[in-house]
Formats: sequence, C-alpha cells, structure tokens
Amino acid sequence: MIRPHLLMLPGWGMESHVFSPLIQTLSKTFHLSFLDWRGVKNESEFKERVNNKLDSIHEPVWLLGWSLGSLPALDMASTYPNKISRLILFGGMSRFTSNEQYPYGFNPIVVKQMKKQLQRNKEKTLTHFYKEMFSKTDKGKNDFHQFMNLVHDHFLGDDLESLMNGLDYLMNADVSMKLSKIKAKCLLIHGQDDEICLHEASTFIHKKLQVESEIYILKEAGHMPFFTETEKCAQIISRFSEGIHHHD
Repeated sequence: MIRPHLLMLPGWGMESHVFSPLIQTLSKTFHLSFLDWRGVKNESEFKERVNNKLDSIHEPVWLLGWSLGSLPALDMASTYPNKISRLILFGGMSRFTSNEQYPYGFNPIVVKQMKKQLQRNKEKTLTHFYKEMFSKTDKGKNDFHQFMNLVHDHFLGDDLESLMNGLDYLMNADVSMKLSKIKAKCLLIHGQDDEICLHEASTFIHKKLQVESEIYILKEAGHMPFFTETEKCAQIISRFSEGIHHHD
C-alpha cells in the first residue's frame, strides 16, 4: 500500500520541529514532508514555497496547515484543486485580520503594533507570542515549558526581515473568497480558547466550503491543539484518513 504524501506547513515564527509530538503517529499513515518560513524575502514567497514543493512531489498530496500555514494551504487548494487530495487545518483561517464583513480576525492595528515591538525587541516579542498560544489550561499542564524547551533545543531561529514579512502576509492575505473552489475534503481542528485565531475562523471556513468537511472545536485548548491535545488530534486525523488507500 502506498502511503499518501502529507506536506506540513507551520505557523508564523515557527519551524517544522513544532509538529514533533504528531510525527511518530502520522508517519505510520503518511509519507511526511515539511516546509518552514525562515528567510522569507517577500509576501508572495509563502505561496511560492508551497508551490515549488508540490512541483517536486509526483503524487497526490495532503496539506496540513497550522495558523499562518493554513493560508497558503487554502490558497493552493483553491488555485490547484486537482493537486491537493485533502486538507487538515489546525487553528485555520481564511484571513487573519478583521474587517466589516469578517469580524473573526485581529484588528490590523494590533499587527502593526506587533511589528514595532518586533523591531524593538525580537526575542521578547516572540516569547510573549509563544505564551499567548497556550490557554490557561494548557499552561497548567506545563505544556508551555515543554514548548519553550523545544524552541531552545531545536529551533534555528528566523531573521527580523523574514518575521516582518510574515506579519505583512498575515495582514494582507485573504483567501475567504476562494473557498468555494476547493475540491479537497477538509478537516478543521481548533482550540476553543485560542486567542491568536478565534475558533469562529474555522467555523467560517467550514460553512463556506462547497465540499465535505469536518470540524472539531476542542474545549479548553489554545492555539496549539496538536501539541497540547496530541492524542486526541491524532485520533481525529486517524479517523479522517481511514480508507484513504482505497479512495484517494
């Protein structure tokens, strides 16, 4: 049996090691590939990196996008619907900032403030952002400290220009009008207490998709359910992927 190819796309300021809690389980079902966003020179590079990676894979591909990674995942699935077999989104969004039509995002002013803070003190800003990813319940379980150890031991770190480009991408990217073009069946997993990306952002995607999709809002989980609720997430993905060797 051929294992399907799963390409995993992390969030802003994150690297592929962030997915390490899931790797052992997922590798039993999938052939895994990873992208990171280090050294990004402009906003268009997020989609370009995914596109280039897809061009090097000569088989149907599943995309797993978390947070920022959900934007190029949805973009690619809508632009090249026949290239993508299925989508898995953690903390998914079709845009990050809010406007009159879309109230489920951050005020753009907050992102601009974060850019200023990043320029003043990159490490302090990143650490604050990392803390915000964890709900009160997550922090009570020591998950934040485990994550910070992972960052310390495995993250290579990104440069300021690249991180700034990532924030610009989050401010400007909008795939909300493209969702109806997606043909890939989609799995959405979101923490109910996610303060980085509201769980209503996933519900919005779920409602707009014209194809079959499943959504799970995990109680008391924050922005990293795959890290803090690993077993539960692995079970959900396993159920979602049942029968893939026969159908995809």
